[in-house]
Amino acid sequence: MSLDRSLQLKLLEYMAAKYPYHWDFYNDFPEGSENYEAALRNLYYLMQHELVEKKSLTLSNYNGTGFNLIIHLPTISQKGMDFLADDGGLSAILGVVTIKFEADTLRTILERRINQAEATPEHKQSMIDGIRELPAESIKHLTMKLLDEGLDNLPNAIVLIGTYLGLS
Repeated sequence: MSLDRSLQLKLLEYMAAKYPYHWDFYNDFPEGSENYEAALRNLYYLMQHELVEKKSLTLSNYNGTGFNLIIHLPTISQKGMDFLADDGGLSAILGVVTIKFEADTLRTILERRINQAEATPEHKQSMIDGIRELPAESIKHLTMKLLDEGLDNLPNAIVLIGTYLGLS
């Protein structure tokens, strides 16, 4: 039996309607008990992805041949609620990664690039001296200008971005 995306969505939506409480699967599942195995498999899959609480499934008593997995207290998790949210929920806000470059780090990067350029040593040194004298806000502004200019002049920028994202 394969996983069923539409069934997974239904299960999550039923649980979301009861959030933060568990959903009464046995009384409120309109697909009926004939689809119990499909629901069990898909709920287990959702649990592995932490979209539902672990208490949603439990092992039954030993029946002589082993334990059975049963639907117990199906409850959507915060990750499940965020998954259903159009905006990604709080996970989208809390999961934001901020990258900060200190002015000194940017200066070092710029100085290294200047030293690699084809120019006279005197010209390189005067540029490095100028970079070292710039205040932090000017370094930030210069870096943004260089980034914009670099992207504008990189003929395959979109292709490169797509490749990095696995979209090409």
